[in-house]
Amino acid sequence: MTTHDVERALDDLDIALFTQRGSEVQGLCPMHEKRTGSIDHNPSWWINVDTGAHICFSCGYKGNLYTLVRDVKGLDHEEVVEYLKRRNEVSVDTLMKRLTDLPQYVAPVEEIDMSEARLAVFVDPPAYALESRSITKESAKYYGVLWDERKSNWILPLRDPHFYKLIGWQEKGYGNRFFRNYPAGVKKSKTLFGVDVQQESVSIVVESPLDCLRLYSAGFKGAVASCGALISEEQIKLLRFSDKVIAAFDNPKLDKAGREASASMRQLAKRYGIELYFFNYGDSNKKDPGDMTNEEIEWGMTNARDSIYGEMEIGRAHV
Repeated sequence: MTTHDVERALDDLDIALFTQRGSEVQGLCPMHEKRTGSIDHNPSWWINVDTGAHICFSCGYKGNLYTLVRDVKGLDHEEVVEYLKRRNEVSVDTLMKRLTDLPQYVAPVEEIDMSEARLAVFVDPPAYALESRSITKESAKYYGVLWDERKSNWILPLRDPHFYKLIGWQEKGYGNRFFRNYPAGVKKSKTLFGVDVQQESVSIVVESPLDCLRLYSAGFKGAVASCGALISEEQIKLLRFSDKVIAAFDNPKLDKAGREASASMRQLAKRYGIELYFFNYGDSNKKDPGDMTNEEIEWGMTNARDSIYGEMEIGRAHV
């Protein structure tokens, strides 16, 4: 069994896979966009290499290898059977076994010293990368965002929420879906990206660190990122001293994960007495603030509501 064999099988199904934990392989959900209308940016899809059973914890897509091939390729029963027989002579069992050649996920045995010196190998983001996201050089400097020239990846530093010591970073690919956390065991759910520079009375919570930069570029400071579709209780506690909080997760009318994140945050905000509003997407079909113009962002912020869908007139945020 060779690496080429594994890559060939994965290319046939056109699924981006990242890491493996035991018999479970993690990747981008191949049906996420069809089910939710938005591309899967955060790998929440897992497949068991022993049984072929798979599930996406974001959109809920699940099944076995047969249904996976059927849905991804759009084949009927006979075509699926024939496909599995002839495609590079890869049987169901063989294909699943080949997936086990993926790199194993291994949690760090000992804590890695994350001194600021580790960031010295990175440079300021190039102009073309900034322009592709409609973000300014000033916003990147404000949040301390850097660039890996060798990999063409964004470097998004994560810091301890109390002493602001560097604890790791998130890497995000330019022009592709790649991202990873470094080190692998960094506890991003216990901090917020941007917590070290947030001094505004109003906190804006987004999913992606790059959305923080987009909001800053549009004239809105105070954005922090949960670095994931859901916000943790530890992260909510960091927002308790804000006068008010505006949640700007992915458009709830388009994205199931965005709806669930907003609903979860509402419950946690009530528990901790946080005055919470939601970014108003109105009739926009944009996925998140990172895809919007300055004017659209300004409208969504100034018309923030206490309704997840932005339909209620009560509780205007007045930012």
